Amino acid sequence: MHHIKSNHFCLPETGRMEFTVNYIESTTCNQSEPHIHRDCEIYVNLSGNVSFEVEGRIYPVARGSVIITRPYEYHRCILHTNDLHSHIWITFSPSRNEYYLKNFFDREKGHNNRIILSEPLLETFCRTARSLTQSNTDALQRQINVLQLFQILQQGNRAESADTFEKLPSDVIAALLYMDEHLAEDFDIQMLAQKSGVSIRTMERHFRQALGALPVDTLRRKRLFVSMGHLRNGETVANAAIKSGFSDYSAFIQLFKKQFGITPLKYKKEYQKQ
Repeated sequence: MHHIKSNHFCLPETGRMEFTVNYIESTTCNQSEPHIHRDCEIYVNLSGNVSFEVEGRIYPVARGSVIITRPYEYHRCILHTNDLHSHIWITFSPSRNEYYLKNFFDREKGHNNRIILSEPLLETFCRTARSLTQSNTDALQRQINVLQLFQILQQGNRAESADTFEKLPSDVIAALLYMDEHLAEDFDIQMLAQKSGVSIRTMERHFRQALGALPVDTLRRKRLFVSMGHLRNGETVANAAIKSGFSDYSAFIQLFKKQFGITPLKYKKEYQKQ
């Protein structure tokens, strides 16, 4: 008698992936400027006092924290001190490889960007990523290592952070919440300080320390984030501007292009191609 177990399956079609893998140790942050781009990105913290902002959401970051972003997802690293900042930074093109990238695409933009790796998973990730920096690694081993990186990310803790505002001063938290609740309304920084229970000078100092930006800059970025969402939902550029709190249409286009390096209309068209 013969006992045979068999399984017939097809591997998903994959596309060409162009990877850049970096190990970085610095007292500055190469990603401190807000930016968007066409690639997926993986940031892995090894040391340093930093936070990460993605689509207006602030994620506290510690050793083992991973921040993932997909194409045209706005993000930046916030360096709080001049302590040594060690991290792995990986960018890659995702086209036709979405099957392996559910962590990146099966979620709403600006949500669930943070993955927490246990120390054993972090050590495995680092060892695997380090092998990808070796020029003598053959193509098959590189492909195996890339798939292993994705598998490690799937094993990490994807629970949405309940401590998004961890370490932020209470007046900064109050100001950020007020911004979110009244984003499309007309209010000035003086009103924002009053709602936060501090002077304008104190609020501005706390914002610089916590977020590396003034309240007025943070408010403008938040409105721009929201306008991106309206554009992705099919709104016209004019409607996206109004619904995001911008009364000056021309100024909105200029601010959007300065912030993201692309016009609102082009951003909308690029998103629709995805």
